Amino acid sequence: MLDRLTVLAHALGEGRWMFRERAALERHQERLAAEHLRWVAAHSPYTAERFQQSTLSVGQWRDLPPISKPEMMGNFDRLNTAGLPLKTVLEVARRAEVTRDFTPTLSTPSGEMTVGLSSGTSGTQGVFLVSRAERLQWAGAVLRWLLPPPWPASLLKRQRVAFVLRAEGQLYRSVSGSRLQFQFLDLLRPVPELAADLSAAHPTLLAGPPSVLRALLDAGADAHPARVVSVAEVLEDDDRAALEAGFGPVVQVYQATEGLLALPCPHGHLHLNEAHVHFDFEALPGGYQRPIITDLRRRAQPMIRHRLDDVLLLAEGGGCTCGLASRRIERVVGRQDDALNLPSSAGTRLTVWPDFVRAAMNTAAGLREYRAEQTDAAHLQLSLEPDTVSTRTAAARELRAALDRLGVGAVTLSFSPLLADPLGTKRRRVRQRWTPSRPHGAD
Repeated sequence: MLDRLTVLAHALGEGRWMFRERAALERHQERLAAEHLRWVAAHSPYTAERFQQSTLSVGQWRDLPPISKPEMMGNFDRLNTAGLPLKTVLEVARRAEVTRDFTPTLSTPSGEMTVGLSSGTSGTQGVFLVSRAERLQWAGAVLRWLLPPPWPASLLKRQRVAFVLRAEGQLYRSVSGSRLQFQFLDLLRPVPELAADLSAAHPTLLAGPPSVLRALLDAGADAHPARVVSVAEVLEDDDRAALEAGFGPVVQVYQATEGLLALPCPHGHLHLNEAHVHFDFEALPGGYQRPIITDLRRRAQPMIRHRLDDVLLLAEGGGCTCGLASRRIERVVGRQDDALNLPSSAGTRLTVWPDFVRAAMNTAAGLREYRAEQTDAAHLQLSLEPDTVSTRTAAARELRAALDRLGVGAVTLSFSPLLADPLGTKRRRVRQRWTPSRPHGAD
């Protein structure tokens, strides 16, 4: 009961952080950062070392050289503030993955810690460590932003939330009660079973990876939630259209091992979670951005100037129609390490972003699903479903026309039937398996 009241208080309190003026939001970030960075530097030896080696004061945190997931994992024992060795955290998290029992936590002098693993799509499997206080605050934010509007009237209605996920944590059990019920549907189970369970759940809110939700829809799942929430994968236009036609209105959440990064506003647009996370960006070719985050609340596993591998396209122009001052994401493009590196017609190399390839392939007549992989300097392997003469012809025509418009030079294409990814694997329609420094199919 106490946990539920705490989560509800956090959910109600989220209204204070929905800033309408950019200057007010930035002042709020400054206040949080001043206190948070001092605490983290005093309790995280690795973070203190980063400041010392850079000869920077805590107040100069914006100038701190960023780190990425490999550095975080390599220094995990001295980065986390709970005194937990990575070996112990991995043992508990991996045991939960095998047994499918995600209830175990770790007791520390700082309190109970929830642990888990990322999917490891980048080649480096990440681990997350969340304290009880952070878990309750996180659940409150999710509750406030994801329940179908209007708020708080949605709390007065009976809500049935179905999560189709690879792993279940303690996050949502804290909120479950007579009016708000959560059901975890393990996506490692056979699709027909999941489809039947989803139909029986009659959810008012449905959340899961778009490729999995679409597979459930194709398997005959019958559900009519007030809102569908896309998580864990890039939400592509064809998936959005199919899910909206089959289930209901679709919004998306941008969440990773590194934190809760963006949430949908009442108008359905995806806003950066800037009331709790500070974002810097590194410019990439084509107007895309790579985020560097500083979580202003998370203490058990600090995220200070942490560079993500994601590629984003931020919305241009004025603010959102909802009136919020937080910046809006036009599109989560994918991972930077999945950008293709192809020869140009001028003899140089071109970066081709995943969404450019997806846009071309989605126009190929008769093609239901595909995977495009660069396996050599000038070679793309296209795996198609269905793999027929007509779909090969259509895919080759659309992709070559798109690459020609971009100025890509001679590229060879090969074809094969599309094999299903292992259960629980994030779908990546565009994959980079070759770079000049990592030749011939290294993953």
